[in-house]
Amino acid sequence: MLDLRRLRTLREVAVQGSISGAARALRFTPSAVSQQLARLEEEAGVQLLERRPSSVKLTDAGQVLVAHTESILARLHEAEAEMRTVARKGGGELRITSFPTAAATIVPTALATFSSGHPEVSVTLVESEPVSGAARVKAGEFDVGLVWEYDFVPAPVGSGLTLVWLLDDPIHLLLPPGHELAGAAEVDLRDLAGMPWITSTPRWPCSPFTRRACQVAGFEPRIVAETDDHRTLQRLVAEGVGAALETELSLRDLQVDLAVLPLTVPLKRRIFAVHRDDAGWAPRAFADILVDVAKPRLKAVPEPAEAA
Repeated sequence: MLDLRRLRTLREVAVQGSISGAARALRFTPSAVSQQLARLEEEAGVQLLERRPSSVKLTDAGQVLVAHTESILARLHEAEAEMRTVARKGGGELRITSFPTAAATIVPTALATFSSGHPEVSVTLVESEPVSGAARVKAGEFDVGLVWEYDFVPAPVGSGLTLVWLLDDPIHLLLPPGHELAGAAEVDLRDLAGMPWITSTPRWPCSPFTRRACQVAGFEPRIVAETDDHRTLQRLVAEGVGAALETELSLRDLQVDLAVLPLTVPLKRRIFAVHRDDAGWAPRAFADILVDVAKPRLKAVPEPAEAA
């Protein structure tokens, strides 16, 4: 009998693309993940992973097992939800996962609205990054996920899931307050080819965005700092360490003095709610509420030009 915990570990390696990524998502050590995978291969009697010096790749057998694991997890979570609903005599449960900036802006109002209309439903919220969040919705661990896609970085969503567009989150250029372009009405990225840049770390799937945006503008950015904390990024820009590209929602609590400038070629992050195609009434109702909550912020940013 295959161990369910080890199946979850294999599925997380498939989602994250590496043992270290799976370890972060599962809050294990990399060695613990490796041990779990080795035991699973012993149980399965076949090789599930091709181990490389700096990465791993699922074998064909591993991919088959992950596909079955997602179905197994989804059925288990359906059983758990139905069991709780019966125990509460129809109360039900709604489990939501969201990336931090949405969790701090549009999600709280939507949660309050849903709960006031459906007090019998138990609601929980857990933060996660979009790749893991979408995978966990597909596996039935959550009912609704908040995910995004950046220009040049497509949404990490596979088959079996419904995407509901909520809004476009414009991306602005951040410059030190004393920079020569700080007072400009808008800035062309090409004028910043010689600037040092600050980006997110590879732990977040949006990390390629800044590099790709600069490449489309015609230059390779010189990355001098990486951070996943918005306040740290903003402070680094304010102190003159480099320039950065930030979404509008991420600037909601700006606490430092820096220049926030629009770009001549608009860039954006698109925000979606995602639920399974066969989702029940509660996930669909919550997604509809998210659409209404997002309307005051609704923006449609033009698609960027592709690289020549």
